Amino acid sequence: MSKSNTIFRIVFRSFPISPSKNTFVSRTIQRRTLTTIANDMTVDMTATDHETETETTPTQTTWSSKMIAWQAHSYSTIDDLVLTSNARSPTMVAAHEVLVRVKASSVNPLDVLMAEGFGQVLLGTIRQAQQMSLHKPVEFPLTLGRDFCGEIIAKGVKVKSFDVGDVVMGVVPPFHQGCHSEFVAVPEGLVAKKPDHLTIEEAAGLLYTGMTAWSALKLVGGLYIWKATNKNVLVIGGSGGVGNCAIQLLKHWGAKVTTTCDSTAINLVKGLGPDNVIDYTAKDARQQLEEHGKYDIILDAAGISYNKIGVYTPLLKGWACSTFITLRSPILHNTDSYGLVGGMVKNAIDLLVPNILSGAVFKGSSIRWGTFLPIECGIKELAKLAEEKKILIPLEKTFKFKDLKDAYKRVQDGHLRGKVIITFDKPSMDKARLTN
Repeated sequence: MSKSNTIFRIVFRSFPISPSKNTFVSRTIQRRTLTTIANDMTVDMTATDHETETETTPTQTTWSSKMIAWQAHSYSTIDDLVLTSNARSPTMVAAHEVLVRVKASSVNPLDVLMAEGFGQVLLGTIRQAQQMSLHKPVEFPLTLGRDFCGEIIAKGVKVKSFDVGDVVMGVVPPFHQGCHSEFVAVPEGLVAKKPDHLTIEEAAGLLYTGMTAWSALKLVGGLYIWKATNKNVLVIGGSGGVGNCAIQLLKHWGAKVTTTCDSTAINLVKGLGPDNVIDYTAKDARQQLEEHGKYDIILDAAGISYNKIGVYTPLLKGWACSTFITLRSPILHNTDSYGLVGGMVKNAIDLLVPNILSGAVFKGSSIRWGTFLPIECGIKELAKLAEEKKILIPLEKTFKFKDLKDAYKRVQDGHLRGKVIITFDKPSMDKARLTN
């Protein structure tokens, strides 16, 4: 089987379409009562101060249907996020899922955008397709949060790689309810055991940005097919979360890496091991970029504006299948603005026109869009690198759970020097139970 066919298989396996209506979205509006038959799942029987358990039969376990979570009840601003202790707990039904009690989570730019309604058309369509329904699924209340670290408290019978009590790190697809909540249920392929040397905060900040970088480079950049060894790669914005991970992955794969950042982040970025670090505010920054080029891949991890991409395409190697990858994809914005069909037409235009106007296609190069994809083999690779201490997770600041809005605002301000983390500290959780 060819590697290109393998790519399609691993992508589509990560976006399962359930034949039943007991999918994640519909399950989140059910009462959390699980009947655990021996052929279906195993459940952690350890009682806690906020769970209730009854022993009706040997195969049935019941616990609280409510949990603590930050939720959006409409698409609005960060200030309208609500902390509640009455959020419906996720119901784990599928035999390949694990239920995790979250201990820490990160805040990503996508969380801030989704709170304001970004991506609602396409993500809502994916949710509807998963339910195989003609009706639009219930969106609110919406829980945000894409990656986390926590303890498995229950698992499906087909889950063989993990046990109840394992501390894991994981990711949640954007079309699922998120993990800024006390509990989250995810397929086992989207979690990995936390390396012992990592703190829960570091583990919580690895997989979303790590998988964004991995997906962009491996799948969009073609490094899943062609080896990265001796490839010359430019990472624009090496000080952010995605840039951090991209540099470390590329160096592990054997590429030559040049990256840009401002003067305040140079020491941080140098510690990640790139071959060249360029202060983009320097007067000779362009000259330095040219001296280290031409490049096989240029990854924009800084989110430069679309009209500036043409400034960088002359730095790509000619007639070498070189690629400029931007993470500022207009796919979700266009479907929000023009609807599903109109948005897809606009996406095709927005992809084609810059390739022509920049002259990239006339030199055997291309401009492509990268995005986060929850691919199981990528998660395993990142976990292995973390276990071997070959990838670092710089943290900028850690916030308590009750201060989640402040964490969102820090991410919204931009110019991050690492990941922003929220910890599910006991005082915040206890206060939420008493006041909400």
